[in-house]
Amino acid sequence: MATVATPRAGTRPATAATLAELEQLNRRLATKPAARLQVEGLSIGYSTLRGRFHAVEDISFEVPAGTNLGLVGESGCGKSTVVKALMGLQPAGTYIAGQALLDGQNILGLNDDALRDIRWKRISLITQSAMNSLDPVYTIGDQICEAIRAHERVSKAVAWARAEEMFALVGLPAGRLYEFPHQFSGGMRQRAVIAMALALNAGMLLADEPTTALDPIMQSQIMTRIRGIHAHMRRSMILVTHDIAVVAETCENTVVMYAGKMAESGPTADVLKHPLHPYTMGLQNAFPRLPVPGAPRQPLISIPGVVPNLLLPPPGCRFASRCPFATDLCRTAAPPVVRHGAQSAACHFTHCAAEFREVAARPETWRNMAHNMRGAA
Repeated sequence: MATVATPRAGTRPATAATLAELEQLNRRLATKPAARLQVEGLSIGYSTLRGRFHAVEDISFEVPAGTNLGLVGESGCGKSTVVKALMGLQPAGTYIAGQALLDGQNILGLNDDALRDIRWKRISLITQSAMNSLDPVYTIGDQICEAIRAHERVSKAVAWARAEEMFALVGLPAGRLYEFPHQFSGGMRQRAVIAMALALNAGMLLADEPTTALDPIMQSQIMTRIRGIHAHMRRSMILVTHDIAVVAETCENTVVMYAGKMAESGPTADVLKHPLHPYTMGLQNAFPRLPVPGAPRQPLISIPGVVPNLLLPPPGCRFASRCPFATDLCRTAAPPVVRHGAQSAACHFTHCAAEFREVAARPETWRNMAHNMRGAA
């Protein structure tokens, strides 16, 4: 049977002095502004025995202070790679070009000391797998206190009291701070990681598919919790996900990635209602929609084919082999990023987007594409 850790030194009920120090700490943290992030020309490559793997190529976007950005795309498109680069968590030997300006400071390529200074304090991370991000031999409370005391000159008692407040914010009993990660369920571990990420009120929060390993009910609860916290604290956030529905409910702006490159970006409502890139149109078809009374139920339409080999990326548009509208131009020349109002898309034919949207909504468009691909094979 699992045992509960005994309280350690400095974790007794808060005294009046501790509460006064906690109030001072909370006031300091509350004055932190939300952060602004500008990513410009970000490219990331991994060295392999077969050459460089082009995981991310020439990605640019901006997260205005106090807003949410959704980073959307299928598995392997480079979403998590972008987030890890922003946190300085890429493996040794990784090639990185471009810049990421956090309130004007380029945070790419910082040394370990500089990274320690900004992590948790200015930019924090909610990981995909909470179990892998928590140390199994320390209690949850000790781990949160360590993150707080690494940046704030406070006693263990004050840090613990702050951790209790964070647990209350994410809906966990303060007494569970004395327990170890293995004593928590998956959803509780995820909420504990959220509490740790919020402990220093960092101006930028990175949420890397925070509900991936959870059941649908817990996914809904965690996302509801994240949305509520954002509405209360107004931090800036990048939400990495493959779920368009989550982005529609949570994010003001969206970046759609495909095979390491940006396919489309813009205000979420515009991107979802009037997509400019055929890949975004295909993603929409693959997600269920609420039925409209009196109208036939729309079928789910998958995108045929597979992503290209990023060891040897194609010369043209990376979506060309799966796009029902591709021409020889698409297969030979990389498309420029074209701006239409507040939206941008990397497509040669953004001026045909309205026509493409109508055709892309028909299941036979993609079925014919799949048939042609099988014939070519």
